[in-house]
Amino acid sequence: MTQYKNIIDILSSMASFIAIIGVMVSWYKSAQKPLKIDRVVIHKKETENTFILVVKNRKNYPVEIKSISCYRKPKYQIQKKNNQKPEYMKLLSLSDSYFSSSEHFEIGANGHTDIRVKCGPFSGQANRLLFSIYTSHGYHEIWCKDILEVDIGKTEVYGLEYQHEYQSKYRAKIQYYWLRLLESLK
Repeated sequence: MTQYKNIIDILSSMASFIAIIGVMVSWYKSAQKPLKIDRVVIHKKETENTFILVVKNRKNYPVEIKSISCYRKPKYQIQKKNNQKPEYMKLLSLSDSYFSSSEHFEIGANGHTDIRVKCGPFSGQANRLLFSIYTSHGYHEIWCKDILEVDIGKTEVYGLEYQHEYQSKYRAKIQYYWLRLLESLK
């Protein structure tokens, strides 16, 4: 009789654990922002630049973007007014802004969309960009680290030292990391 009791206790513990994991996963998915910017490609020209944003909708319903702005970084400010407590604020300054657009875009349910925004000349190199997006589901700030800058109209000439081809992804990765290690030791 005690053997069955132990088996039932183990099975009920496993069922409870699976239920808790299921609730945590659904909570995490519902807490995520509806939009994610997977990648930014910046086509650089002398007179104007084009930002191409690859936007992913994580939800199973369409999301409309009402306005979008791109910033280099936020600024933080602490101020104290007369006879009041100090205040902490996060600011998005126009001096750190690359572009702002109030054009409307709709991203379909669980879909990807390329959004193209033209702006003035782009100065400097960006490691990551902050996007301030006002959508049909509220206001969101989204960071993107996957940025590719392409100079349009410029030609680049380079020599190729070596090239290897593999049928296996894993052999290629091993060779790649080996060559990176050798390169770093030089």
